Amino acid sequence: MDNKIKCVVFDLDGTLINTLTDLQNACEYVMQKHGYQASWTENDYKRFVGNGIRKLVERVFEHSLSEEALDKYLAEFLAYYDKTKLDNTDAYDGIKEQLAALKNKGIKIAVVTNKAEPAAIGILNTIFGKGTFDLIVGQREGLPTKPDPTGTLLALDTFDCTPEEALYFGDSNVDIQTAKNAKIKAIGVTWGFRSREELEAEGADVIIDHPSQIAKFF
Repeated sequence: MDNKIKCVVFDLDGTLINTLTDLQNACEYVMQKHGYQASWTENDYKRFVGNGIRKLVERVFEHSLSEEALDKYLAEFLAYYDKTKLDNTDAYDGIKEQLAALKNKGIKIAVVTNKAEPAAIGILNTIFGKGTFDLIVGQREGLPTKPDPTGTLLALDTFDCTPEEALYFGDSNVDIQTAKNAKIKAIGVTWGFRSREELEAEGADVIIDHPSQIAKFF
C-alpha cells in the first residue's frame, strides 16, 4: 500500500478490456475484401496489437502495402470496427470493482491508449459508464503514440500529479516502455495480450496476474 499515490494511468486494450476478437474480425474483414487469406492466429493478433491501428493493419498485411493502400485499408478497417467494436468486447473480470475501489479512495484515473480517441471514449463510456474515468487520452492528431510519454505526462499534468505519485498499469512491452519514459512505476499485467516473460524482459517494476491485485497498491 502506498498512500502517496494520487493518480493511476491504465492502458486500454489487454488491460481494462479484451478487444482482441473485434480487432481480429475487423482485420479479417478487410483482408477478405481484398482477396487476402485470413490465416493469422489469436496469438498472432496478440503480438500485432499495441502500437495503434495503423501498425495493426500494416502487420496483418505483412508490411506489403504502399502508403496509399495502407491509408485506404485503414479507413475500411476503421469504418467496420466502428460498427462492430462492442460485439465481443468487455471488461476483464474484476476490473469494474477495482475502478470503483480506486474512485472511493479519491484516486484520479486516466486511460492512455494508442486506440483512436473517439473509439476509446465510446467503448469506455458504454462498458463502464460516463464519468468513470477522469481523463481519456487516445490517438489523436498531433499527439505521438506510446511508448512516447506525451499522453501519459499530459494525464499527470491534468491531475497535478508527479511521476512519483502515479502508477501505470499495462499488459505489453509498449506499456512498460511508456511508463519508464514517463518515469512512472510500471505495473505489468499478465491477463492481457502479452506474456509474463515479455513484461519481465522489458523491466516491469511489478507484475500481477489478476485484477484483484490492483487494490494492494493503495
